[in-house]
Amino acid sequence: MATVNVEFVKFKGQDKLNKKLKELSVIRASLKIGFFQNSTYPDGTSVAAVAYINEYGANNHPARPFMQKTATANMNKWVDGIAKNIKGAGKFNLNTVKNAYKMAGIVAVGDVKKTIKSWPPGGNSKQTVARKAKRAQAGKGTSAINPETVLIDTGKMISSVAYEVRG
Repeated sequence: MATVNVEFVKFKGQDKLNKKLKELSVIRASLKIGFFQNSTYPDGTSVAAVAYINEYGANNHPARPFMQKTATANMNKWVDGIAKNIKGAGKFNLNTVKNAYKMAGIVAVGDVKKTIKSWPPGGNSKQTVARKAKRAQAGKGTSAINPETVLIDTGKMISSVAYEVRG
């Protein structure tokens, strides 16, 4: 029967590295971008539900994956920003991670809003176009929009994009 001898090599700085790894293992923080439960339309409809339907589609509503498009285009920028902000803080702890996440959240919310605003017009049903045109003529919107504009109707969804940091 063969035997295996395992030797652990001690290297300079190992104790310091082990201490840092232990510190890192207890940091539990998260960043969420999107639409949260407390955001509703005046009739009680959940903004998150409307955003979900816009993102993934349902029945006669085509998918308009604005969140996925935003994340794909900006994820590296957000991660780099988090890393730079943590490094710039000079220390790595829960507070610096949470602050870096908050800054990334602010940027990500702006990026989602930019994607929504720049979504190409077209694809609305005839009923949606007519409803938006009628609302614009009646002055019931905050400002008249092109009835072919998608993802923006009353402005409630775009104004409800938010971030949340936990930890």
